[in-house]
Amino acid sequence: MGNITIKKIRDSMLCINIIACLFIMLVILKTSRTICIYQEAVDFFNSIEKIPIKPDSTFILSILICTGFIVTHCIRQFVFINNKVSVYSTLFADIILNICMLKVTDCNYNGFILWLLANCIYYVENKWKYFAMIAGIFLFVFSSYDLITIYYPLFSIRNYISFYSKSTQNLLLFIYYGLSSVNLICFLLFCINVIQKQRGIIAVIHRLYKKLRNANTKLQEYADIKEKMGQMKERNRLTMEIHDTLGHSLTGISVGVDTCIAIMDKNPEKAKEQLQVISSVAKDGIDDIRRSVSMLKTDELDSVNFEDTIRNMLEKIKKATGIKIVFACNTRLNLAKDEQNAVFRVIQESVTNAIRHGEASRIVITLLEKNNNFDITISDNGKGCTQLKYGFGLSHMQERVKMLQGNIEFKSDRGFTVHALIPLREKTQNDKNPDCR
Repeated sequence: MGNITIKKIRDSMLCINIIACLFIMLVILKTSRTICIYQEAVDFFNSIEKIPIKPDSTFILSILICTGFIVTHCIRQFVFINNKVSVYSTLFADIILNICMLKVTDCNYNGFILWLLANCIYYVENKWKYFAMIAGIFLFVFSSYDLITIYYPLFSIRNYISFYSKSTQNLLLFIYYGLSSVNLICFLLFCINVIQKQRGIIAVIHRLYKKLRNANTKLQEYADIKEKMGQMKERNRLTMEIHDTLGHSLTGISVGVDTCIAIMDKNPEKAKEQLQVISSVAKDGIDDIRRSVSMLKTDELDSVNFEDTIRNMLEKIKKATGIKIVFACNTRLNLAKDEQNAVFRVIQESVTNAIRHGEASRIVITLLEKNNNFDITISDNGKGCTQLKYGFGLSHMQERVKMLQGNIEFKSDRGFTVHALIPLREKTQNDKNPDCR
Protein backbone atom coordinates (compact mmCIF):
# COMPACT_ATOMS: atom_id res chain seq x y z
CA MET A 1 0.00 0.00 0.00
CA GLY A 2 2.88 2.36 0.83
CA ASN A 3 4.55 1.84 -2.55
CA ILE A 4 1.30 2.58 -4.38
CA THR A 5 0.86 5.86 -2.48
CA ILE A 6 4.44 6.90 -3.16
CA LYS A 7 4.07 6.14 -6.88
CA LYS A 8 0.85 8.15 -7.07
CA ILE A 9 2.55 11.13 -5.42
CA ARG A 10 5.46 10.97 -7.87
CA ASP A 11 3.04 10.73 -10.81
CA SER A 12 1.13 13.73 -9.46
CA MET A 13 4.35 15.72 -9.10
CA LEU A 14 5.26 15.01 -12.72
CA CYS A 15 1.85 16.20 -13.93
CA ILE A 16 1.96 19.34 -11.76
CA ASN A 17 5.47 20.25 -12.95
CA ILE A 18 4.52 19.79 -16.61
CA ILE A 19 1.42 21.95 -16.18
CA ALA A 20 3.38 24.64 -14.30
CA CYS A 21 6.16 24.84 -16.92
CA LEU A 22 3.80 24.87 -19.85
CA PHE A 23 1.66 27.47 -18.07
CA ILE A 24 4.66 29.79 -17.69
CA MET A 25 5.77 29.39 -21.29
CA LEU A 26 2.19 29.75 -22.53
CA VAL A 27 1.75 33.03 -20.58
CA ILE A 28 4.99 34.35 -22.07
CA LEU A 29 3.98 33.29 -25.59
CA LYS A 30 0.41 34.64 -25.29
CA THR A 31 1.58 37.93 -23.73
CA SER A 32 4.23 38.45 -26.42
CA ARG A 33 1.65 37.99 -29.18
CA THR A 34 -0.87 40.23 -27.44
CA ILE A 35 1.75 42.99 -27.08
CA CYS A 36 2.53 42.79 -30.77
CA ILE A 37 -1.15 42.90 -31.72
CA TYR A 38 -1.84 45.98 -29.63
CA GLN A 39 1.47 47.59 -30.63
CA GLU A 40 2.56 48.08 -27.04
CA ALA A 41 5.90 46.33 -27.43
CA VAL A 42 8.04 49.45 -27.00
CA ASP A 43 6.50 50.41 -23.66
CA PHE A 44 6.61 46.80 -22.39
CA PHE A 45 10.20 46.17 -23.45
CA ASN A 46 11.33 49.41 -21.83
CA SER A 47 9.81 48.25 -18.52
CA ILE A 48 11.68 44.91 -18.27
CA GLU A 49 15.34 43.98 -18.25
CA LYS A 50 15.25 40.83 -20.41
CA ILE A 51 12.88 38.90 -22.68
CA PRO A 52 12.96 35.49 -24.42
CA ILE A 53 14.46 35.88 -27.87
CA LYS A 54 12.00 33.53 -29.59
CA PRO A 55 8.88 32.80 -27.47
CA ASP A 56 7.50 30.36 -30.06
CA SER A 57 10.73 28.31 -30.08
CA THR A 58 11.08 28.32 -26.28
CA PHE A 59 7.50 27.11 -25.90
CA ILE A 60 8.07 24.21 -28.32
CA LEU A 61 11.38 23.42 -26.60
CA SER A 62 9.66 23.31 -23.20
CA ILE A 63 7.11 20.84 -24.63
CA LEU A 64 9.95 18.62 -25.87
CA ILE A 65 11.68 18.74 -22.48
CA CYS A 66 8.44 17.81 -20.69
CA THR A 67 8.05 14.93 -23.14
CA GLY A 68 11.56 13.83 -22.21
CA PHE A 69 10.59 13.76 -18.52
CA ILE A 70 7.56 11.60 -19.37
CA VAL A 71 9.73 9.17 -21.37
CA THR A 72 12.34 8.74 -18.62
CA HIS A 73 9.57 8.24 -16.05
CA CYS A 74 7.89 5.54 -18.15
CA ILE A 75 11.20 3.75 -18.75
CA ARG A 76 11.87 3.55 -15.00
CA GLN A 77 8.38 2.61 -13.93
CA PHE A 78 7.03 0.46 -16.75
CA VAL A 79 9.71 -0.68 -19.23
CA PHE A 80 12.89 -1.58 -17.33
CA ILE A 81 11.59 -2.19 -13.82
CA ASN A 82 14.31 -2.84 -11.19
CA ASN A 83 17.03 -2.46 -13.81
CA LYS A 84 19.76 -0.43 -12.11
CA VAL A 85 21.49 0.58 -15.35
CA SER A 86 18.25 1.95 -16.81
CA VAL A 87 17.30 3.69 -13.55
CA TYR A 88 20.61 5.50 -13.17
CA SER A 89 20.74 6.32 -16.88
CA THR A 90 17.28 7.91 -16.82
CA LEU A 91 18.07 9.80 -13.61
CA PHE A 92 21.16 11.23 -15.27
CA ALA A 93 18.98 12.16 -18.28
CA ASP A 94 16.60 13.92 -15.85
CA ILE A 95 19.49 16.00 -14.54
CA ILE A 96 20.28 17.14 -18.10
CA LEU A 97 16.60 17.85 -18.77
CA ASN A 98 16.35 19.87 -15.54
CA ILE A 99 19.29 22.02 -16.59
CA CYS A 100 17.70 22.54 -20.01
CA MET A 101 14.36 23.45 -18.42
CA LEU A 102 16.02 25.97 -16.10
CA LYS A 103 17.72 27.49 -19.14
CA VAL A 104 14.50 27.66 -21.18
CA THR A 105 12.39 29.13 -18.34
CA ASP A 106 15.23 31.38 -17.11
CA CYS A 107 14.79 29.77 -13.65
CA ASN A 108 11.24 31.08 -13.37
CA TYR A 109 10.28 27.55 -12.34
CA ASN A 110 12.55 24.95 -10.69
CA GLY A 111 9.90 22.53 -9.39
CA PHE A 112 11.21 19.72 -11.58
CA ILE A 113 14.26 19.57 -9.29
CA LEU A 114 11.97 18.43 -6.45
CA TRP A 115 10.61 15.71 -8.69
CA LEU A 116 14.19 14.68 -9.55
CA LEU A 117 15.04 14.69 -5.84
CA ALA A 118 12.03 12.48 -5.08
CA ASN A 119 13.16 9.98 -7.71
CA CYS A 120 16.69 9.95 -6.29
CA ILE A 121 15.32 9.23 -2.81
CA TYR A 122 13.16 6.41 -4.18
CA TYR A 123 15.58 4.73 -6.58
CA VAL A 124 19.15 5.45 -5.50
CA GLU A 125 20.78 2.94 -3.16
CA ASN A 126 21.74 3.88 0.38
CA LYS A 127 25.43 4.50 -0.24
CA TRP A 128 24.66 7.12 -2.94
CA LYS A 129 21.25 8.32 -1.70
CA TYR A 130 22.60 10.97 0.68
CA PHE A 131 24.97 12.33 -1.95
CA ALA A 132 22.08 12.56 -4.45
CA MET A 133 19.87 14.30 -1.86
CA ILE A 134 22.56 16.87 -1.01
CA ALA A 135 23.23 17.53 -4.69
CA GLY A 136 19.50 17.92 -5.38
CA ILE A 137 18.95 20.31 -2.47
CA PHE A 138 22.00 22.32 -3.54
CA LEU A 139 20.66 22.56 -7.11
CA PHE A 140 17.17 23.53 -5.91
CA VAL A 141 18.46 26.32 -3.64
CA PHE A 142 20.92 27.81 -6.09
CA SER A 143 18.48 27.66 -9.01
CA SER A 144 16.14 30.09 -7.25
CA TYR A 145 15.13 32.96 -9.54
CA ASP A 146 15.54 35.60 -6.84
CA LEU A 147 19.02 34.37 -5.95
CA ILE A 148 20.32 34.24 -9.52
CA THR A 149 18.93 37.64 -10.55
CA ILE A 150 21.18 39.26 -7.95
CA TYR A 151 24.15 38.54 -10.23
CA TYR A 152 22.60 37.77 -13.61
CA PRO A 153 19.58 39.35 -15.40
CA LEU A 154 16.69 36.99 -16.26
CA PHE A 155 13.24 37.54 -17.70
CA SER A 156 10.43 37.30 -15.15
CA ILE A 157 7.05 35.66 -15.54
CA ARG A 158 5.69 38.25 -13.10
CA ASN A 159 6.54 41.05 -15.56
CA TYR A 160 4.51 39.31 -18.23
CA ILE A 161 1.60 38.76 -15.82
CA SER A 162 1.68 42.43 -14.81
CA PHE A 163 0.73 43.33 -18.39
CA TYR A 164 -2.85 42.21 -17.75
CA SER A 165 -5.63 43.75 -15.70
CA LYS A 166 -5.65 43.41 -11.91
CA SER A 167 -8.19 40.61 -11.82
CA THR A 168 -6.35 38.67 -14.53
CA GLN A 169 -3.05 39.21 -12.72
CA ASN A 170 -4.52 37.79 -9.52
CA LEU A 171 -5.82 34.73 -11.35
CA LEU A 172 -2.55 34.07 -13.17
CA LEU A 173 -0.45 34.63 -10.02
CA PHE A 174 -2.77 32.32 -8.08
CA ILE A 175 -2.26 29.59 -10.68
CA TYR A 176 1.50 30.17 -10.82
CA TYR A 177 2.10 30.16 -7.05
CA GLY A 178 -0.59 27.54 -6.46
CA LEU A 179 1.11 25.04 -8.77
CA SER A 180 4.47 25.70 -7.11
CA SER A 181 2.96 25.26 -3.67
CA VAL A 182 1.08 22.09 -4.59
CA ASN A 183 4.30 20.65 -6.03
CA LEU A 184 6.13 21.46 -2.78
CA ILE A 185 3.30 19.92 -0.73
CA CYS A 186 3.45 16.75 -2.84
CA PHE A 187 7.19 16.56 -2.25
CA LEU A 188 6.68 16.88 1.51
CA LEU A 189 3.99 14.18 1.40
CA PHE A 190 6.35 12.01 -0.58
CA CYS A 191 9.08 12.42 2.05
CA ILE A 192 6.62 11.67 4.87
CA ASN A 193 5.46 8.47 3.15
CA VAL A 194 9.03 7.38 2.50
CA ILE A 195 9.91 7.97 6.16
CA GLN A 196 6.85 6.02 7.30
CA LYS A 197 7.74 3.22 4.93
CA GLN A 198 11.30 3.14 6.25
CA ARG A 199 10.00 3.04 9.80
CA GLY A 200 7.70 0.19 8.86
CA ILE A 201 10.60 -1.69 7.29
CA ILE A 202 12.74 -1.07 10.38
CA ALA A 203 9.92 -2.32 12.60
CA VAL A 204 9.53 -5.44 10.46
CA ILE A 205 13.29 -6.01 10.53
CA HIS A 206 13.28 -5.57 14.30
CA ARG A 207 10.47 -8.14 14.66
CA LEU A 208 12.24 -10.53 12.31
CA TYR A 209 15.45 -10.03 14.25
CA LYS A 210 13.65 -10.95 17.48
CA LYS A 211 12.16 -14.03 15.82
CA LEU A 212 15.55 -14.97 14.41
CA ARG A 213 17.18 -14.52 17.80
CA ASN A 214 14.51 -16.70 19.43
CA ALA A 215 14.88 -19.26 16.66
CA ASN A 216 18.65 -19.28 17.16
CA THR A 217 18.16 -19.81 20.88
CA LYS A 218 15.75 -22.68 20.25
CA LEU A 219 18.07 -24.08 17.59
CA GLN A 220 20.97 -24.01 20.04
CA GLU A 221 18.83 -25.77 22.64
CA TYR A 222 17.79 -28.31 20.01
CA ALA A 223 21.41 -28.82 19.00
CA ASP A 224 22.35 -29.43 22.64
CA ILE A 225 19.49 -31.88 23.05
CA LYS A 226 20.38 -33.61 19.79
CA GLU A 227 24.00 -33.86 20.86
CA LYS A 228 22.98 -35.42 24.16
CA MET A 229 20.61 -37.77 22.35
CA GLY A 230 23.43 -38.71 19.98
CA GLN A 231 25.71 -39.42 22.89
CA MET A 232 23.01 -41.48 24.61
CA LYS A 233 22.29 -43.35 21.38
CA GLU A 234 25.97 -44.10 20.95
CA ARG A 235 26.23 -45.29 24.54
CA ASN A 236 23.25 -47.58 23.97
CA ARG A 237 24.77 -48.87 20.77
CA LEU A 238 28.07 -49.63 22.47
CA THR A 239 26.21 -51.21 25.38
CA MET A 240 24.36 -53.50 22.99
CA GLU A 241 27.56 -54.38 21.14
CA ILE A 242 29.44 -55.19 24.35
CA HIS A 243 26.51 -57.14 25.75
CA ASP A 244 26.09 -59.17 22.59
CA THR A 245 29.77 -59.92 22.07
CA LEU A 246 30.77 -60.37 25.71
CA GLY A 247 27.64 -62.31 26.67
CA HIS A 248 27.98 -64.55 23.64
CA SER A 249 31.67 -65.27 24.28
CA LEU A 250 31.28 -65.86 28.02
CA THR A 251 28.33 -68.18 27.46
CA GLY A 252 30.38 -70.31 25.07
CA ILE A 253 33.33 -70.31 27.46
CA SER A 254 31.14 -71.18 30.45
CA VAL A 255 29.47 -74.12 28.73
CA GLY A 256 32.81 -75.26 27.27
CA VAL A 257 34.49 -75.19 30.68
CA ASP A 258 31.63 -77.21 32.18
CA THR A 259 32.14 -79.76 29.41
CA CYS A 260 35.88 -79.89 30.13
CA ILE A 261 35.24 -80.48 33.82
CA ALA A 262 32.89 -83.32 32.98
CA ILE A 263 35.34 -85.14 30.66
CA MET A 264 38.66 -84.15 32.26
CA ASP A 265 39.12 -87.39 34.17
CA LYS A 266 37.70 -89.70 31.53
CA ASN A 267 39.29 -88.19 28.42
CA PRO A 268 42.09 -85.67 29.10
CA GLU A 269 43.01 -85.36 25.42
CA LYS A 270 39.42 -84.46 24.50
CA ALA A 271 39.35 -81.96 27.36
CA LYS A 272 42.60 -80.44 26.08
CA GLU A 273 41.10 -80.00 22.61
CA GLN A 274 38.01 -78.47 24.17
CA LEU A 275 40.15 -75.99 26.10
CA GLN A 276 41.88 -74.97 22.88
CA VAL A 277 38.50 -74.25 21.34
CA ILE A 278 37.50 -72.26 24.44
CA SER A 279 40.76 -70.30 24.18
CA SER A 280 39.95 -69.45 20.57
CA VAL A 281 36.44 -68.33 21.54
CA ALA A 282 37.88 -66.17 24.32
CA LYS A 283 40.35 -64.50 21.94
CA ASP A 284 37.58 -63.82 19.43
CA GLY A 285 35.48 -62.34 22.21
CA ILE A 286 38.31 -60.01 23.21
CA ASP A 287 38.68 -58.86 19.62
CA ASP A 288 34.92 -58.22 19.37
CA ILE A 289 34.95 -56.19 22.58
CA ARG A 290 37.86 -54.08 21.34
CA ARG A 291 36.05 -53.37 18.10
CA SER A 292 32.87 -52.40 19.95
CA VAL A 293 34.68 -50.07 22.32
CA SER A 294 36.42 -48.49 19.33
CA MET A 295 32.92 -47.86 17.85
CA LEU A 296 33.70 -49.93 14.79
CA LYS A 297 31.52 -52.47 13.10
CA THR A 298 32.40 -56.10 13.41
CA ASP A 299 35.22 -56.84 10.99
CA GLU A 300 33.64 -60.15 10.11
CA LEU A 301 30.65 -58.35 8.60
CA ASP A 302 32.87 -56.16 6.43
CA SER A 303 35.52 -58.59 5.26
CA VAL A 304 33.80 -61.87 4.38
CA ASN A 305 30.54 -63.22 3.00
CA PHE A 306 27.67 -62.64 5.43
CA GLU A 307 26.55 -66.26 5.38
CA ASP A 308 30.10 -67.37 6.14
CA THR A 309 30.17 -64.94 9.06
CA ILE A 310 27.06 -66.55 10.56
CA ARG A 311 28.32 -70.08 9.90
CA ASN A 312 31.73 -69.32 11.45
CA MET A 313 30.08 -67.92 14.55
CA LEU A 314 27.80 -70.93 14.91
CA GLU A 315 30.65 -73.36 14.23
CA LYS A 316 32.69 -71.90 17.08
CA ILE A 317 29.71 -72.26 19.42
CA LYS A 318 29.25 -75.88 18.41
CA LYS A 319 32.91 -76.67 18.99
CA ALA A 320 33.00 -74.84 22.32
CA THR A 321 29.73 -76.25 23.72
CA GLY A 322 29.04 -79.46 21.82
CA ILE A 323 25.49 -78.28 21.14
CA LYS A 324 23.91 -79.25 17.83
CA ILE A 325 23.04 -76.22 15.70
CA VAL A 326 21.16 -76.48 12.38
CA PHE A 327 21.44 -73.51 10.05
CA ALA A 328 19.18 -73.28 6.96
CA CYS A 329 19.40 -70.31 4.58
CA ASN A 330 16.70 -70.34 1.89
CA THR A 331 17.14 -66.85 0.47
CA ARG A 332 19.70 -64.43 -0.89
CA LEU A 333 21.39 -62.46 1.89
CA ASN A 334 21.64 -59.22 -0.11
CA LEU A 335 21.27 -57.06 2.98
CA ALA A 336 22.64 -53.64 3.82
CA LYS A 337 25.28 -53.30 6.54
CA ASP A 338 22.83 -52.16 9.21
CA GLU A 339 20.51 -55.06 8.36
CA GLN A 340 23.40 -57.53 8.45
CA ASN A 341 24.47 -56.28 11.85
CA ALA A 342 20.91 -56.57 13.23
CA VAL A 343 20.39 -60.10 11.85
CA PHE A 344 23.80 -61.23 13.12
CA ARG A 345 23.14 -59.89 16.64
CA VAL A 346 19.61 -61.36 16.79
CA ILE A 347 20.96 -64.81 15.89
CA GLN A 348 23.92 -64.46 18.24
CA GLU A 349 21.80 -63.32 21.21
CA SER A 350 19.13 -65.96 20.58
CA VAL A 351 21.72 -68.76 20.51
CA THR A 352 23.39 -67.38 23.64
CA ASN A 353 20.06 -67.24 25.49
CA ALA A 354 19.17 -70.77 24.36
CA ILE A 355 22.44 -72.08 25.81
CA ARG A 356 22.64 -69.94 28.95
CA HIS A 357 19.00 -69.80 30.05
CA GLY A 358 17.28 -72.56 28.11
CA GLU A 359 20.00 -75.20 28.53
CA ALA A 360 19.14 -76.36 25.02
CA SER A 361 20.94 -79.20 23.27
CA ARG A 362 19.61 -78.42 19.78
CA ILE A 363 19.02 -75.10 18.01
CA VAL A 364 17.46 -74.62 14.57
CA ILE A 365 17.98 -71.36 12.64
CA THR A 366 16.01 -70.62 9.47
CA LEU A 367 16.45 -67.62 7.15
CA LEU A 368 14.05 -67.04 4.24
CA GLU A 369 12.27 -64.36 2.22
CA LYS A 370 8.54 -64.18 2.74
CA ASN A 371 6.04 -61.53 1.50
CA ASN A 372 8.83 -59.04 0.80
CA ASN A 373 10.13 -59.51 4.35
CA PHE A 374 13.30 -61.11 5.62
CA ASP A 375 12.10 -63.89 7.93
CA ILE A 376 14.29 -65.08 10.82
CA THR A 377 13.30 -68.01 13.04
CA ILE A 378 15.49 -69.37 15.87
CA SER A 379 13.99 -72.20 17.92
CA ASP A 380 15.51 -74.51 20.54
CA ASN A 381 14.52 -77.56 22.58
CA GLY A 382 15.41 -75.98 25.90
CA LYS A 383 13.28 -75.68 28.99
CA GLY A 384 11.70 -72.41 27.87
CA CYS A 385 10.03 -70.18 30.45
CA THR A 386 6.63 -69.87 32.10
CA GLN A 387 6.74 -66.07 32.27
CA LEU A 388 8.66 -64.03 29.71
CA LYS A 389 10.84 -61.28 31.19
CA TYR A 390 12.35 -58.67 28.90
CA GLY A 391 15.91 -58.44 30.07
CA PHE A 392 18.83 -56.65 28.47
CA GLY A 393 19.24 -59.14 25.61
CA LEU A 394 15.59 -59.35 24.52
CA SER A 395 15.13 -55.59 24.78
CA HIS A 396 18.15 -54.94 22.59
CA MET A 397 16.94 -57.42 19.99
CA GLN A 398 13.66 -55.51 19.88
CA GLU A 399 15.47 -52.19 19.48
CA ARG A 400 17.65 -53.46 16.63
CA VAL A 401 14.69 -54.86 14.68
CA LYS A 402 12.52 -51.80 15.39
CA MET A 403 15.20 -49.48 13.95
CA LEU A 404 14.73 -51.37 10.65
CA GLN A 405 10.93 -50.94 10.82
CA GLY A 406 10.62 -54.65 11.58
CA ASN A 407 8.82 -56.76 14.15
CA ILE A 408 10.05 -59.48 16.53
CA GLU A 409 8.12 -62.01 18.64
CA PHE A 410 9.15 -64.41 21.41
CA LYS A 411 7.30 -67.67 22.16
CA SER A 412 7.93 -70.35 24.79
CA ASP A 413 6.28 -73.65 23.76
CA ARG A 414 8.36 -76.83 24.17
CA GLY A 415 11.47 -74.70 24.14
CA PHE A 416 11.88 -71.10 23.03
CA THR A 417 11.32 -69.49 19.65
CA VAL A 418 12.43 -66.10 18.33
CA HIS A 419 10.64 -64.94 15.16
CA ALA A 420 11.63 -61.67 13.45
CA LEU A 421 10.38 -60.00 10.26
CA ILE A 422 12.45 -57.25 8.65
CA PRO A 423 11.03 -55.39 5.57
CA LEU A 424 13.25 -55.77 2.53
CA ARG A 425 14.45 -52.66 0.75
CA GLU A 426 16.36 -52.01 -2.46
CA LYS A 427 20.14 -52.19 -2.18
CA THR A 428 22.92 -50.57 -4.11
CA GLN A 429 25.44 -52.77 -5.84
CA ASN A 430 27.95 -52.21 -3.03
CA ASP A 431 25.46 -53.42 -0.41
CA LYS A 432 24.62 -56.71 -2.14
CA ASN A 433 26.10 -60.04 -1.15
CA PRO A 434 26.34 -63.31 -3.08
CA ASP A 435 23.63 -65.93 -2.86
CA CYS A 436 23.63 -68.49 -0.04
CA ARG A 437 25.29 -71.72 -1.00
